[in-house]
Amino acid sequence: MCGICGFLASAPLPPGTLQRMNDVIFRRGPDGEGLLQTGPVGLAMRRLAIIDLSGGDQPIYNEDRSVAVVFNGEIYNYRALRAGLIARGHQLRTQSDTEVIVHLYEEQGADLVRELEGMFTFALWDSLRQELLLARDRLGIKPLYFAQLPQGVLFGSEIKSLLATGLVPRDIDWQALDGFLTYTFIPAPRSIYRAIQQVPPATTLTIGTDGRVRPRAYWQVPDAAAEPLSEAEWKNRIEHSLQSAVQSHLVSDVPVGAFLSGGVDSGLMVAMMAAATERPVETFTVGFAQAGSAFIDEREYARLIAQRYRLNHHEIDVQPHVTDIIEDIVSAFDEPFADDSVVPSYYVSQVAARSVKVALTGLGGDELFGGYRRHLGARLGDRYARVPRLLRERIIAPLVRRLPEPRNASDMVDHLKRFTRVGADTAAARYQDSMSTLPWLERARLYRPEIAARVDFAATAATLTESFTQGSHGDSVTRALQTDLRWYLPDDILRLTDRLSMWHSLELRVPYLDHRLVEEAMRIPSSLKIRGMRQKHLLKEVARKWLPPAVIDHRKQGFEAPMGQWLRGPLRTLMQDTLSSRALAEGGIFDPATVEQLQREHLSGHRKHSKLLFSLLMYQLWHARQQSAEPATRPSITYAA
Repeated sequence: MCGICGFLASAPLPPGTLQRMNDVIFRRGPDGEGLLQTGPVGLAMRRLAIIDLSGGDQPIYNEDRSVAVVFNGEIYNYRALRAGLIARGHQLRTQSDTEVIVHLYEEQGADLVRELEGMFTFALWDSLRQELLLARDRLGIKPLYFAQLPQGVLFGSEIKSLLATGLVPRDIDWQALDGFLTYTFIPAPRSIYRAIQQVPPATTLTIGTDGRVRPRAYWQVPDAAAEPLSEAEWKNRIEHSLQSAVQSHLVSDVPVGAFLSGGVDSGLMVAMMAAATERPVETFTVGFAQAGSAFIDEREYARLIAQRYRLNHHEIDVQPHVTDIIEDIVSAFDEPFADDSVVPSYYVSQVAARSVKVALTGLGGDELFGGYRRHLGARLGDRYARVPRLLRERIIAPLVRRLPEPRNASDMVDHLKRFTRVGADTAAARYQDSMSTLPWLERARLYRPEIAARVDFAATAATLTESFTQGSHGDSVTRALQTDLRWYLPDDILRLTDRLSMWHSLELRVPYLDHRLVEEAMRIPSSLKIRGMRQKHLLKEVARKWLPPAVIDHRKQGFEAPMGQWLRGPLRTLMQDTLSSRALAEGGIFDPATVEQLQREHLSGHRKHSKLLFSLLMYQLWHARQQSAEPATRPSITYAA
């Protein structure tokens, strides 16, 4: 069940509005649809049939049909919830996970979300109270957008459902644009449109017929003191918790496959899948042709896992001819998005969808156990800040600034320069800089003056720094992990995987983000996650029992594309045409001379700008697509604050 939309109207909407909203998310659920329009409310859904294939059509109602729900996601503990409801006298008509929601609502109201284990968004209409309840899962695995308009409140799994009504003003949110150019994605609760917001993770919205929206958070990323258990005790607890999470995520009435990168996270997950299932697991791995020496081809490690567990393994060799899929990617997101993992994610979803409807992924392992270089940088940054200022500023920083940028895809020199540049800042500011494409003074020069004047650059940085400092426990590493879970994971990684998997009608599940596992993992001391220079130490020790040593000990390769090389090669013409001075001048947003300088520096190898240039490219492609929309629905390039 993979796409929902609808409205609570304060005035009659044009005929066919609900159907149009539902039609544009066909890819999220090609197996069927369901609609309810009664009085002021409209609920609709597109179905990807995974559980109760014959009886799970939506909307689903309670016994007297006073409560109706449309649902997106999977509730992994629905069988236990269902048994409890029946024991308490409820009459359930289907075997679906969706039906438990309406009956739990009868008992607990909006608090029902606390009983759900899984990934979900849903919209529930209580006809007696005349209230609409919207809800999003704890980690933000499934998306949900809404807009408050004079005509009422619109909602949907994707922005395109809201835009399809023709009722939403398309004024651009310039603060959201700056967030995008800083981080390569738009931080919640904003969207690129001023009128559209995201429902935050772990939040319910109760909406009355007066249009008032009452939000309530029901869970938060744990901020607890570390538990002083031994390494062996933590190892046993995490192994058991992960096994339980993997097993629960296998609930399905159709075959379940997996993305297998060749790294520890997905490898350990797949090994546990293989132990929990009788049939060979379908697995899918992406590799890059002509990617350069800086990028590891991890297919050989995936093959080792496939051989050990006799997997039905598929390899995808991605050729660097990505221009053919760029327009699809732009369409999938409805707003600018430029994490370069979109390219491998698109291909692996495309191939997996030919064989399975459901796939598990190892996403979340890095955020829980300290797998990104910036997590190690957070620890090293604390130590570097204690180096005498004279030594940092007079000797180390000047030497690092003189290092030439490599022409291959490596960004190690760029990381070193950033590291020394912000060495004296706070831990929060250092982490924010590690996530940014450019410092704000440089980024401000990207814009035409009338646009820059309407951007609060300090607020863009505060999006991250306030998250970093809001906890009361933990060192810099722990705070960095909490920040990633609250912010980077739902707004970047989970948004990416949802849009591109759903574009291919594929459901992705993330057992590492089982909230019970998250709650436990965030109590592990950071010294067990990063030991010396060894990242994900504890998880790797868990994996020793399950995976070949070569898989555990090889250098980590993130699930990313060699974008720096592609912008100098197969994407060069598209970049230069799309970011030409003429095109930028017509757009009226960016300074052509500044963007031209960025291109020259990148193409010459003088300085790497792949993240920022890819962000500018994706914005311009998105904007051009919007400009080609029907005149009444084109984005408004106004300069309102």
